[in-house]
Amino acid sequence: MIIKTLKARILRALKSSVAAAGADSPPPSPTKPAPRGGGGGGGGVAWPPPSVHADSFSDDASFFDAREAETPPHKGAHRHPPLLLPGAARRECFPDPLLDFPARCPPGGERAVVLYTTTLRGVRRTFEDCNVLRALLENLAVAFQERDVSMDRGLRDQLWAVTGEKAVPPRLFVRGRDVGGAAQVLALHEEGRLVPLLPPSVPQTEKELVAAFGGGAGGKCEACGGLRFVVCGECDGSRKVFDGGRGGGARCRGCNENGLVMCPICL
Repeated sequence: MIIKTLKARILRALKSSVAAAGADSPPPSPTKPAPRGGGGGGGGVAWPPPSVHADSFSDDASFFDAREAETPPHKGAHRHPPLLLPGAARRECFPDPLLDFPARCPPGGERAVVLYTTTLRGVRRTFEDCNVLRALLENLAVAFQERDVSMDRGLRDQLWAVTGEKAVPPRLFVRGRDVGGAAQVLALHEEGRLVPLLPPSVPQTEKELVAAFGGGAGGKCEACGGLRFVVCGECDGSRKVFDGGRGGGARCRGCNENGLVMCPICL
């Protein structure tokens, strides 16, 4: 009822404006003759035109309804909000944004966030880029696995095998997709496209924290402090195992080139 009343008021305003325009129409131009059949004093153009009259505007609401129905709905419009669509339909309309990135999955990274870094300060730019991405993920409260290639040469070879090139850290992988290095990840974050790629925030229960990080509060392992490596217990980091009979030593086969082993809690 209120809508029809508003429509009727608009029609009455249109009628009054049409009548006022006809009464106050300017005189015809002396250099341009009036068209044949024109009305008004001095041969000017009649207003309203013969095809449009003030009486043609009806107070009936069907005048608006007829014009509103002429505009068909957009072909791509959905009758239901996206959040109310079934899971399959929602995935079809809104595909996973990770599909835009190449499928390169590091070992154990099918459902995890893996960040390859280095803690060596040999190249300052590389070291700073690793710190920036590490701090970014921590600020976003994302559970991620950090793999320091400077702690284990095997991790460096692992990164090279996954990317197919001698990639330089940092390098971020999300659920088996290669998101890129520091420049690519920071650009995604500035555009607001990084957060939708990442899994939910860090779990809050103690049990989930241990499962995700191998540690307690703050996500730091109590054994390795988040480094994921500890000194080898067989050789104490010397990389040699001595036998009392011969007086010599042999290469320890339980640790890497730095005398370190993976943290047993983080495993």
